[in-house]
Amino acid sequence: MPDSDREQIQNHLARYCFTVDQGTADQIAGLFWDDARLDFNGIFTGSEAIRDCYVEWIRKARDPVEGLRHLIYVPLIDIDGDSALTETYVDADCHARRSGRAIQLRSLYRDRLTKRHGEWRFSDRHIVAMPSLQGSPPK
Repeated sequence: MPDSDREQIQNHLARYCFTVDQGTADQIAGLFWDDARLDFNGIFTGSEAIRDCYVEWIRKARDPVEGLRHLIYVPLIDIDGDSALTETYVDADCHARRSGRAIQLRSLYRDRLTKRHGEWRFSDRHIVAMPSLQGSPPK
């Protein structure tokens, strides 16, 4: 039995996390439609710009750490035909290669996915950084 749209979307969100943790910039960009928009440390439109964003992110943020893993929680998914809006809480953790220091990050993924030719991909992704739990609580 084929997966439902909801299951396909959940798998796509999970695939993104595994690909960001271990894959190439080309593989990450392949999760977006060619005309997609990414809001992540700037605005990137189109698969080439999104790929370039992740090339730089891998160099600056992923290569200097080890054991990176993104953990997503049950997403809120609102499907309307061949379009879906999702919001997903994310935790990521790893260790800095040089110091061994533990790093913990929290984010929120706000996405629009569209289904084309039977396949769901990101058409708009906004990665919202959240305050860390390390250090002092916000006032």
